[in-house]
Amino acid sequence: MLRFFIFFFFAPLSLLIAQELSVSGKIIDSHGKDLSFVNVMIYSQDSEVPLKGNTTTSEGIFKIGDLLPGSYDLEINHIGFSPIKMSFELLEDNYLGKIEMSEELQTLDEAHLKIKIPTLKVDSGNLIFNVENTSFSTGNTLDLLKKTPGILIFENQIKVKSSTPVIYINNRKVYLSSSEVSALLQNLDAANIKSIEVITEPSAKYDADADSVINVITSKHISIGYKGSIHGSFTQSVYAKYNLGTSHFYKNNWIDVYASYSYSDLKAYKEDDSHLRFFAADQETTSSIWDTYFNRTTRNFSHTLTSNFDFTLDEKNSLEVSSHFLFSPHMQYDNYAGGEIKNSLGQLDSLYASRGNVDHDTNKFTLNLAYKRILDDSGSLFTLATNYIDYNSDQVQFLRSDYYLANGDILGINSFSMDSHQKTKILTGQGDLSIPLWNGTLDSGLKLSATKTNSKLDFFDLVGNTIDTQMYDDFDYQEWIFGGYFDYKKRWEKWNLTLGIRAEQTEITTQNHGLDQANDQSYFDIFPSVLLHRKVNLNNGIGISYKRSLNRPQFESLNPFKYYITDNNYFSGNPDLKPAIKDRISLNFDHKNKLFFSLYYEKTADYLDMLSFQDNENFTLRTLNANLIHASQFSLDVQYYTSFTDWWWFYISTSSFYYANEFYALESLEEKYTNDTFGQYVQSINNFKISEDGTWTSDLVVMYLSNFVTGSQYFKNQSFVNISFRKSLWSNRASISLAVNDIFNTSDVRVFTRYYNQDNNYFANSETRNITLGFKYDFGNASLRDNQREISTEENTRLKK
Repeated sequence: MLRFFIFFFFAPLSLLIAQELSVSGKIIDSHGKDLSFVNVMIYSQDSEVPLKGNTTTSEGIFKIGDLLPGSYDLEINHIGFSPIKMSFELLEDNYLGKIEMSEELQTLDEAHLKIKIPTLKVDSGNLIFNVENTSFSTGNTLDLLKKTPGILIFENQIKVKSSTPVIYINNRKVYLSSSEVSALLQNLDAANIKSIEVITEPSAKYDADADSVINVITSKHISIGYKGSIHGSFTQSVYAKYNLGTSHFYKNNWIDVYASYSYSDLKAYKEDDSHLRFFAADQETTSSIWDTYFNRTTRNFSHTLTSNFDFTLDEKNSLEVSSHFLFSPHMQYDNYAGGEIKNSLGQLDSLYASRGNVDHDTNKFTLNLAYKRILDDSGSLFTLATNYIDYNSDQVQFLRSDYYLANGDILGINSFSMDSHQKTKILTGQGDLSIPLWNGTLDSGLKLSATKTNSKLDFFDLVGNTIDTQMYDDFDYQEWIFGGYFDYKKRWEKWNLTLGIRAEQTEITTQNHGLDQANDQSYFDIFPSVLLHRKVNLNNGIGISYKRSLNRPQFESLNPFKYYITDNNYFSGNPDLKPAIKDRISLNFDHKNKLFFSLYYEKTADYLDMLSFQDNENFTLRTLNANLIHASQFSLDVQYYTSFTDWWWFYISTSSFYYANEFYALESLEEKYTNDTFGQYVQSINNFKISEDGTWTSDLVVMYLSNFVTGSQYFKNQSFVNISFRKSLWSNRASISLAVNDIFNTSDVRVFTRYYNQDNNYFANSETRNITLGFKYDFGNASLRDNQREISTEENTRLKK
């Protein structure tokens, strides 16, 4: 049955294969591993001008066609490897078999260090930013992502085309909690990075919720021995904050060991002013106006420990063991809010002041085991992996609000505390098979994940000195997901094709003991994807793609508990959330691999977002996780990069878009509302080589975003200008860096919710403008490339703090 399915699904592809003479082969390293993006050039014999060329696929395969019978020379080049030249006679289609490239060891002298210019390439829906041995590959990987085309990092939120991407390191999924991913990427040395892949059209082998992917590719291991590093950074804004860390790596013929530890001490400040207009029963006239000033001081200490062990059992079998531990004790929020309450005429009616604090303890442990076996000489690979995650979070919140008349007389007091606990355990198992098929590659796999989480809340009324049993809650959540996929990739001279299909069955059971409510969900869906690209001529290419994807709610969003800013302003989860389904179609054009156009349309049913609603009768404002009816976007994106001179590398990206979402207006007489806008996004990245030897460099990043909407909120005009300087020292073993972010303090923006009987807005001023001083020193064998990675699981991305 399986063979019939494969034949039925893929047989039409064989009709597309060109019949001209061709030469093909597979490029591997000395360990038998596939080498991707290797340059392969073919010459007419005794000619110095290349006739045709291509690059290898992710499986190391190349093919060059449309050749006449005759004698040819082949030249193969790849960074870090000795070049290969060979001659052959072409009388029929010629498969050269496996070609092994030898790793090339080089000693770099600081006085003669050659700094290369970064390159940009679009391949099969991937934007590949090659940075190895360039001035961009200094500092840490988070710094590198900030300078990577197509990626926007704003207050530690990483975005690709308005979506939150899944992050991979060497094709392994990592954490995406905003605070955790920042610390993890800061521990990954950018000097070890070969390229950054921005995948806007992930294939079916990625989980269904991988709407976009950032894949960080590290350099190959090239020698045996030990190396280590220490790094630290100091940031000054309203408050000072710092990060210290060390990493160590050892490699011999059968084991690679990596371990890192980092400690961060963060103190942050945020303030905002808000305006809230409540409506009378007629939903048109004003009944009350609340103007509030709010500030919050956050203090957080965190410890992160990561270890990776890679065992080479023999030439065909390997075992990988990875672990990650995060310990964040006593994250503290100190909140203050004070405001004026005015009548419909704008006259002062009363005053209030609210103080609160939150103490939040978190620890997370993750363990990953993976077994890999090379099945045959063609490179067929079988992988079996399992993951275990244990997450615990405890939070205590206290809040007191005092209300006064305009003359200062006390009106009333509201005071309470909440004690909440959350425990989550996740177990996953998956098997994947990759086999060569019809000069392409067929990937297939199965995955099973089981999740169990329990959350408890105790509520204490401190005014009446009683336990409020009506506010008590106990929430259980269980989830089973079974998924499978097929993914076929084929590349020939002018065409590049990816076809995929993924199917997932999900079973969910929730039990809210406090409200005596149960909710069961069971759904099955299929997620097809297709990408077709044609190289029109030497300079131009055109492609079309379609993808269907899924976005599951994060576990925190399903938790019905509340977090209070003041006693009349709170955030709440929603146990009734459904997954969102997105359909996206894109038309792409590229010119000389420097200019790229992308015209796309996407629509998401049951879009997951935050909605704010004001209850005009009870004078409260609540923000909750919700499913919108749908969200849609139409956009034209343009990207261009070049080197104006040997010291100035330039990149610019623009996006002209229309964005709209429709949701139910729960607190209004009208049933629905559409929040939409036209907008413009511009990002420019500049890299300057200050010194001749390239040891002094500077980067300038500029971003502007005009109108934007999310949920019920509307944003207008935000921008930033970042500048940084780096100096390499001691034959590139050490570096110091200085960065100034958001120089003009323009990242903050006023946010509006204004429709029907809803009218509120706020201006949040956070620590976006800061200055950071960093230092890094490498010791040991500097020619090593480590095996640092993070643990892969889709479910980890939903454990957001």
